[in-house]
Amino acid sequence: MANAYTDSNGVFKNLLGQTDAQALHVAEYGFTTARSIEILGGHVQLEVSGFGLQRLAAIHRHLFQDVYEWAGKIRTVPSSKRAELGGVTRFAEPDAIVSDWQALELQTQSFADARQLSFEEKCEALALIFIEANRIHPFPEGNGRSLQVFMQELAFKQGVKLNYAKVSAREWNAASAVSGTHGRLFEGMHFIPAKPDPEPIRRVFKAIASPVLER
Repeated sequence: MANAYTDSNGVFKNLLGQTDAQALHVAEYGFTTARSIEILGGHVQLEVSGFGLQRLAAIHRHLFQDVYEWAGKIRTVPSSKRAELGGVTRFAEPDAIVSDWQALELQTQSFADARQLSFEEKCEALALIFIEANRIHPFPEGNGRSLQVFMQELAFKQGVKLNYAKVSAREWNAASAVSGTHGRLFEGMHFIPAKPDPEPIRRVFKAIASPVLER
């Protein structure tokens, strides 16, 4: 079903002219991988300061500039995602995105500026920040990749390196799905909520985090 961002087949409208979902996914991955290296390698400087929604939007804009006209722009439609075994994850309503992120920015900036945190405290804070940022999900597509870069930059401020290759994509997606607003659809339309479970994503961050030996 089409909306402001997708065609009648559910494929995201894109600058590449792709109408096949798999072909778009492959092309998108190639572009965003190269663009993320530019950011994390210091080859481009984002014209933002702090760790708020503006930084996340700037990251999204850079990663997806080759693929989507709306790269870096906040979504204007509701968003949800199907998970395995019939699960559904729901994200923040469009009119709550900015205010929710303003509240989260208090946490991100407090973390970035903190002194004398233990490594365990850093992992815990990063996991909780990720959970809320993922729940908000400000963009129509590409939230995960943008947030991964954002979290790497934020973690580095506290001398922590995040290596996402240490967990499988399936483990990452499953942990993310149950950390926020999730549940099941009854008869295809009635949402039955489940209690958010932060433990899997806590374990993920403990697995992917390591101290930066030289800063």
